[in-house]
Amino acid sequence: MQKTKKWRILVLSTLATSFLTLQTAEAATYTVQKGDTLSKIAQNHQVTIADIMKWNNLSKDTIYVAQQLDIQKQTTSDSKKPSVPSTSSKPTTTSHTVAKGDTLSKIAKQYNVTIKDIMNWNKLEKDTIYIGQVLKMSPGAVIPEGDSIHNNVTSDAGTPSKVTSNDPTTNGQAIYKKTVEVAHTLVGTPYLYGGNTPVGLDCSGFIFYAFNQGGLKIGRASSEGYFNGNTTSVQNPVPGDLVFFENTYKEGISHMGIYLGDNKFVHAGTDGVEISDVTYPYWSSKLVAYKRFDSVK
Repeated sequence: MQKTKKWRILVLSTLATSFLTLQTAEAATYTVQKGDTLSKIAQNHQVTIADIMKWNNLSKDTIYVAQQLDIQKQTTSDSKKPSVPSTSSKPTTTSHTVAKGDTLSKIAKQYNVTIKDIMNWNKLEKDTIYIGQVLKMSPGAVIPEGDSIHNNVTSDAGTPSKVTSNDPTTNGQAIYKKTVEVAHTLVGTPYLYGGNTPVGLDCSGFIFYAFNQGGLKIGRASSEGYFNGNTTSVQNPVPGDLVFFENTYKEGISHMGIYLGDNKFVHAGTDGVEISDVTYPYWSSKLVAYKRFDSVK
């Protein structure tokens, strides 16, 4: 009798443990709201953009208002991340220098912290980060003197390129506003190699047309030509600034677009003029710099 009782207790204990293990992941549905992006949703749910795309079989980072997304939530106490990770589970480094391809989600996972932690520790208002930026990885971390936010861009002579932290003047903002409006009207225009009219556009032809229609008279150049021309790198991009990418179809600067804010940019890709997200793995791994035409004052 005593042996049977012990056996029953053992079976019940095993079943209870198995049940708790099976409950570690719970699927929840999230309805996309106006202004949502995959980056914003991932941050709010403490998951990665790649996770959301995988769970919902998304091939692109485009989402729509009222779209239903599956979000996996961890529900057991063992699965919760500590607000302050133990020293044995993360590197002793207290700062991180942003490298090409880094995102807040990737860095947070590397250091076993949350995106919100990194944003709070570094007083970030947005989740945009830049190559060469030094981030605190703990509340009491001290950034070494001399380290600062900067773009990893050099001139032909090998010296750091000029960088501005200023916003455009009232006149420049007016040009940007009109240019962005024109860019939006071009969404859906087919891709055409060498094209610079609404009949068909390539990436640099799109820039040429949108800015000229926006009130800034610029000449026709390639994306590399615009990058190496009369442009200045910017620390804090605003809607209307240029965003450059490398190694897309050839080595070096090979693609560009117009920044729209909230990590979005509009550009002429092989599928035509479309809006994409710079935090999408493909684009974040090829992002080089945000720049501004010198004639935008």
